[in-house]
Amino acid sequence: MLKFIGIALALMPIFLFLRAIFMRSKKRQVVSEFRKQLDYAVSLILFFIGCAIVYAVAKLIYQYFY
Repeated sequence: MLKFIGIALALMPIFLFLRAIFMRSKKRQVVSEFRKQLDYAVSLILFFIGCAIVYAVAKLIYQYFY
C-alpha cells in the first residue's frame, strides 16, 4: 500500500504538468496553471507527511504510557 502511495505521489507532478500543457492553449497561462497545481500538490504531500509524523508521535506516546 505504501509503495502505491509513493508511486502515485511521484507521478502526480508529471500528470499535472501534462494536463496543464494539453488542456490550455496559451503558454503563459499553462505555466501559471502548472505552478498553481504544483503548489497544491506540494501542499498535499506536506499534509500527508505531517499526518504521518503526528501518527508516529501519538503511537510513541501511547506505547510509553500503556
